[in-house]
Parts: sequence; C-alpha cells; structure tokens
Amino acid sequence: MVSWNKILGLTSVGVATALLGIVAFDVPYVKSVYFLRIDLANATASTAAANQTTPFVDLGALGFCTDLKDGRGLQCSPAKIGYALSEAGQFINGTLPPALSAGVNAVASTLTKVLVLHVVAFGIALISFAFAILAFCGAPIADCCSSCFCGFAGSAAFAVFIFDVAFFQIIKKRVQDEGNAGGAVMGNAIYLTLFAFLLLFITPILFLLGRCCGCLMPDTHSHSHHKGMN
Repeated sequence: MVSWNKILGLTSVGVATALLGIVAFDVPYVKSVYFLRIDLANATASTAAANQTTPFVDLGALGFCTDLKDGRGLQCSPAKIGYALSEAGQFINGTLPPALSAGVNAVASTLTKVLVLHVVAFGIALISFAFAILAFCGAPIADCCSSCFCGFAGSAAFAVFIFDVAFFQIIKKRVQDEGNAGGAVMGNAIYLTLFAFLLLFITPILFLLGRCCGCLMPDTHSHSHHKGMN
C-alpha cells in the first residue's frame, strides 16, 4: 500500500516542477506568462489587464514579446540567454520609446542574463521529481535523494524569486526615471515562482511527517500474528 506522504510528495513536486518549467520557458514560448510588462504609451495604468489596451513589451527568462497595437499582434524575439530591449527596434518604425531608452536597455541587458537561473531551478526540480517517482515506486534510497534535491530546488526557487522582485524594482525605477508614468507592472511569472517555492518547501516536511507517522504506528500484522501464537 502506498503511503499518503508519498502521494502528496509526488503531487507537490510534480506541480512545482511544472510551474518552474512554465516560468523558465515563459515569454517568448508561453506568451501569457512573463516577469515584467513595460508600458510603451506612457499611460497611467497600474495593472497588466489595464495595460492590454496600450502598446507594451513583456519580459521573460529567455526573451520578450511586444504588442504595439498596430495591427500586427504580438511579436516575439528569438529565445536566448540574455537579451537587449533595443532588439524591439526591429518591430518599431522610428525611434524607440523612452521606456526602452539606452539607460533602461543597459540595465536590462545585464539583469536578463541572470534570469537563466530559472532554467537551473527547473532542472534541479526535474531531478527531484524523478527521484520522487522512484520513491513512489518503492526504491528505498530515492526518498532521501528526493528530499535532498527538493531542498536544493526549493532554495534555488527562493533565490530566483528574490532576484525577480529585485529585477522588477530596478527596471521599474529605471523606466520611471525616463519619465514613463505607466512604468512597469509585475508579471504572473513571479507569483508562479513563489508558489513553486512554497510547494518545494512543504514537500520534505510531508516526507518527514510520513516517516515519523510510519515509525509511530504499531505493526498490526505482527501484533495479530503474536496474538494468534498465544
């Protein structure tokens, strides 16, 4: 019989791994998930939903997508580690908006290289999920390995979450310094990373509780067998 802690552990690691995978391959692949939305129209909207009616650029881990509201729809950059916002010039006729000025671009070009850590966190979580499957199938040493890699993945997810918040604040301030009233809006990828971290943090606790409960529960089979002998 499979214990409840293994079922919950496998489920939570699986969900966390999926979330980290979505975040790692968000814009330009998963276009509805992004870290930061920069308003290009100097509007005063403060939410992503409000900004959907004005030109914007969404920043992801490996690239960006922009919709200039010019009838061409959403257009995305090639996926690569570290990218420059000046590349949006290929989609814009004329000069770049103030929100994509040289000052903003210089900071973003450096910070976007660090976003590749999301791919690293996803890779570690994937290893943890593989060990969780082995533990679910009954491999004894897999329990320990899954908890260990789960801790690594949780630490990595927490580290990239802190970076995401700092990334958002730095870019937002730099955009606002350029006189952009709308500024930048935090994207849903940051919240998905936080949720993945919480799941990876809880999973080792579930495994530990399962082991403790297993140790505290009496061996009913042995007890009944001993009673029959008497």
